Amino acid sequence: MTVKMSTPVQLPRTQAQRSAETQMLLLDATIDTLIEVGYTRASTMEIVKRSGVSRGAQVHHYGSKTGLITAATKHLFIGFIDELEELALQVRCSDNHLEAFLDGTLEKFFHGRFFFASLELIIAARTDISLKNNLIPLIKEFHHRLDELWDRFFVSTDASPANVAILLNMTLCLLRGMAVQSVLREDPDYYTEIIDTWKTILLSFLTKREN
Repeated sequence: MTVKMSTPVQLPRTQAQRSAETQMLLLDATIDTLIEVGYTRASTMEIVKRSGVSRGAQVHHYGSKTGLITAATKHLFIGFIDELEELALQVRCSDNHLEAFLDGTLEKFFHGRFFFASLELIIAARTDISLKNNLIPLIKEFHHRLDELWDRFFVSTDASPANVAILLNMTLCLLRGMAVQSVLREDPDYYTEIIDTWKTILLSFLTKREN
């Protein structure tokens, strides 16, 4: 006897699911637009066009460009932190965990969406006070989560928690500065030499946290 396999019933999406999907399309399109054309040219009309959703849907969820940009920034920051947490878990058991973590972070800075989108936002926020005020709490939360991540996986060799946070922020400042410089100076060997030197310095101050 042949047994017929029943076809799973595809349930219709709920209103909440459709709304969440629309928001994700808008947020991802906003980030892509920032990267490709810059903040000034990233109009809501351009973002709507890239997202594939209606203008009405955009206005319903985000009534202004600043509101949309702010939500997209939060989405960008959360995604970047999640990627770093996943990276830290992946390299945690390796012998060269710190070096692997730095290499992975550098890769995400230079070749992911995070840096160039955030660069556009930083430049725009210098003169757009409304945008600046919206971004400040997001930046604080972003760095708070980074501090927690760093502390969870690494410990200072002199047992000073403060040093762990300082070293993390120094690393981010270094990577951010290199990324900015790379816009006008494309010289991989130059940056590799800097990173290798910084790894040596970090390895003398940090070790893996044993749980």
